Amino acid sequence: MWAVGAPRRAGLALAAAALALALALAAWRRRRPGREVLFFPSRPSCTEALLAEAAGPGEAARPCPCPLPRGDCSLSRLLRRLLSARRSLEICLFAFSSPQLGRAVQLLHRRGVRVRVVTDAQYMGLQGSQIGLLRQAGIQVRHGQEDGYMHHKFAIVDRRMLITGSLNWTTQAIQNNRENVLVMEDAEYVKPFLDEFERIWEEYSPIKYRFFPKDNK
Repeated sequence: MWAVGAPRRAGLALAAAALALALALAAWRRRRPGREVLFFPSRPSCTEALLAEAAGPGEAARPCPCPLPRGDCSLSRLLRRLLSARRSLEICLFAFSSPQLGRAVQLLHRRGVRVRVVTDAQYMGLQGSQIGLLRQAGIQVRHGQEDGYMHHKFAIVDRRMLITGSLNWTTQAIQNNRENVLVMEDAEYVKPFLDEFERIWEEYSPIKYRFFPKDNK
């Protein structure tokens, strides 16, 4: 009897161990930080429904008259990531002229999300830039005055999600350029970008702005 029962018990033990390993692997996969890669140019697609839904029930009920097809695209995926913010959004961008992304940022601000923007001093005043509209909406914006460009292109959602890549948030880049965006929820990578943002934010404090060259004093 023992000789027959021992292999059976050993088999049951192995099956139980395999099941435990499978469950642990499934749990690890559920906990694994979210990652997504987006490539541009984004195919033409209407994002009005997505933005209207984020704006509230009144806006969502209005039909969009534009002829663009509905559906998923790189721009809509990027918008969804941004609109998932509940507490904070840090943006560090060289150029920002996309009306859709600008509207999403303003919606978050109106929702009570703390939004801070760092941008390049030379590019923020170009025609079509969203920076002036963000400032008019009450969003904090800072820029440097050094000779070099503030050339970063990243955003951090709720201090846990990093959005970074080659993409400037401009209509030209979104619709025409070969660009990439990496989205990740991985503290190992989010923290250095948070630290860089905070360093630049303090460095670009308005109390340090120079409005006249030193040699003209």
